Amino acid sequence: MWKLRDIVVTVILSVVCGAIYMGWDWLATLTGSASPWLLGLMNGVWWIASVLVAYIVRRPGAAFLGGAVSALFEWAFGSPYGANALISGLLQGGGTEVGLLLFGWKRYSTSVLMFAGAFGGVGNILQWYFQYGGGEFSLTNQLGYIITTLISGAILAGLLPKWIDDALYRTGVLRNFEIGKQMRALSK
Repeated sequence: MWKLRDIVVTVILSVVCGAIYMGWDWLATLTGSASPWLLGLMNGVWWIASVLVAYIVRRPGAAFLGGAVSALFEWAFGSPYGANALISGLLQGGGTEVGLLLFGWKRYSTSVLMFAGAFGGVGNILQWYFQYGGGEFSLTNQLGYIITTLISGAILAGLLPKWIDDALYRTGVLRNFEIGKQMRALSK
């Protein structure tokens, strides 16, 4: 059952991530003619909110909601991608959610979060291929994009949010959230 504090922290983190995404959008437009391999390395930033929220709240739908709401703010802040940012948030948040679903929303270890972060990349890859013309690149560039996107997702969208949330947990501000309850149970 979602609590009001879960929803509030989801929205706050989504606003912050939406602002980060919008800045990242503009940076990505400057590298638009770069190799798909390089673009793939940048991608994981765009679904950080999915793991950031899911790791704290630890409820079904948290990754999807974090991805969707952060994309809504990214769009509202003036993303150069316009409404396509919303599609990205749904696909990337959905991919991350599926990654956590495969573990029954019960395990939040580093490896599971990195897997979920990488799985968020599947949504990104689908949008890149079908909407942004990824299928027009050579097979080598397509594979390079896929590999670097999955690696970026694992590190930037999986590992980085875990480090951030663990640091927040150590301050005590997350003690009343599910992350705090589960961390205390593990330490007993």
